[in-house]
Amino acid sequence: MSPSTRLEHSGVRRPQFSRTVATRRAAAALWAAVVLLVGLATVHSVSTNSATTLGVALGVTGGAVVLTLFASNVNALYFVAFASLAMPTLVVPGVRLPVSEIILAVALIVAVVQNRRERERLRSFPKIMAAAIIAAMTTSAAMNNSLGIDSLKRISHLVIFCGIFLAIGAGYFPRRVIQKGMLTGLGLASAFGLVYLVAGLNTGYGGRLTGLLFGDPNRAALAILTLGFLSIDVVPRGARRNLVFAFLGTTFLLTQSRGSLVAASLCLVWWIFARRLRPTTGLAFIGGAAAAISAIPSATQDSGVFETRTGSDMLRSAIFEESTRSAIRGFWFGNGPGTAKVEIRDTFTFYFHNSYLAVISEGGIFTALAIFALMFIEFIRLSFLPAVLRNTWIEMAIIATVTASFHLGEALLELPSAVAIGFCIDWIARPEAGHSLAAPRLRHRKVPTVIGSQIPSGSPAR
Repeated sequence: MSPSTRLEHSGVRRPQFSRTVATRRAAAALWAAVVLLVGLATVHSVSTNSATTLGVALGVTGGAVVLTLFASNVNALYFVAFASLAMPTLVVPGVRLPVSEIILAVALIVAVVQNRRERERLRSFPKIMAAAIIAAMTTSAAMNNSLGIDSLKRISHLVIFCGIFLAIGAGYFPRRVIQKGMLTGLGLASAFGLVYLVAGLNTGYGGRLTGLLFGDPNRAALAILTLGFLSIDVVPRGARRNLVFAFLGTTFLLTQSRGSLVAASLCLVWWIFARRLRPTTGLAFIGGAAAAISAIPSATQDSGVFETRTGSDMLRSAIFEESTRSAIRGFWFGNGPGTAKVEIRDTFTFYFHNSYLAVISEGGIFTALAIFALMFIEFIRLSFLPAVLRNTWIEMAIIATVTASFHLGEALLELPSAVAIGFCIDWIARPEAGHSLAAPRLRHRKVPTVIGSQIPSGSPAR
């Protein structure tokens, strides 16, 4: 019998290393090093006017914050990571890396490495499509000799994109935690948008809601739709959910985004008729409604609140023509990652205003087919579940993304789209309540049971 076993049987607790003390000491040392490093980097950036050095300093600070959150509570890391989805304007200065992608990449690694629960059964189709998306975009980069820093950043974004929907689909993230995170981030970004709108600080968008965190009214509208649908289920039904609907609905209308209004109209039609019709009939109905509703923006572009958009529509038309030419040039294998931009009059550079054309231009038709097949097949499988098991919120999030992609250049391959796909995959596998997204179990050392400390079942309690 080993000495530790004899100690346990004798009723004496074997000394254990205190993780709490170790964590506190590690955190103190970490923050001492961070303060020193950030101080030196800040002094250097001020003396040399280097934005890159300042960006590195801020990145180190953000990394320390993330590690501190993880050390205290891993769910806090997941909460912050998914809250950042509604804040696309937050980037690391100098290196121009989105804060949301950095935190989500860390959360993804932590979820896969630290989560001890058994892997959920994940079908081959999503994994094959994820591999196809990354392979097609990498092939496009290689064939166009564009393996520079911008291409590597774009391919890294796609790796995070695919990792997010696969990890959510396999059940690595706690569902309610990430839903609360998305809803909280959405609330903060919307509140900033309202403050900026009332104060008249969102110059350049004619009284439309943008704010410090959304940055663009069209991206704000899509985020409110997609993240709102995916996270609203965490709010109890009744007055509280109605209040959230009223708040998000008001901010959504204040964005005055015509493309997102089309998406919202289709979602409303789907919400009314989806459960009342057979899936095939519902899909045919929503297709016909899409054709009818898509004419609304063109018919109303010079009336009502949109009467000042004439110049904007002329610009959109020019961007669309150039985008189409670019997509045709790179139809089979793409023009390379990060090339979904056009120059108007050889002076101004704009991103595409159509996500389908953007994907074809960057990665070719095979990348576009892979992402569209993934979303379409998973949506079909979700809508063909028995009526009592379907999740209309997730269905509407997919509809909003697919519809808005006709009017926004950054939609199909953005992280909110990955979250919607992940929720869809997970719900199909476990439709009763998404039980796979339970709280994770971490790799903590098991404390040995002290036999002498347990009260026998027949002994009276003291």
